[in-house]
Amino acid sequence: MIATCSTTVTISCKNKKTDSTTQQDKTTNTPEINPDATLRTSVDNVIKAYDGVQADVKDGVITLRGNIKQDDLQTLIMKVQELKPKKVENQLVIKS
Repeated sequence: MIATCSTTVTISCKNKKTDSTTQQDKTTNTPEINPDATLRTSVDNVIKAYDGVQADVKDGVITLRGNIKQDDLQTLIMKVQELKPKKVENQLVIKS
């Protein structure tokens, strides 16, 4: 006759610390903001298609100045937002 014996070992994790840094990294959703040099180059490429529009970049904020046609305003703002600035300040004057 052959006898078998089985033993189950359970390890408790009550005192084990969880890795909170991994959890925090996953939950922190800080938006990506491009540096000023990258924004300056990119915004210059965008605004060259719009006569009368100038842009300043400082601390991640793009300030748009000058004159623009009503029909072009929304497209310009969308293109500038795609550059991922911290903020866009619209100081454009709509011309007829």
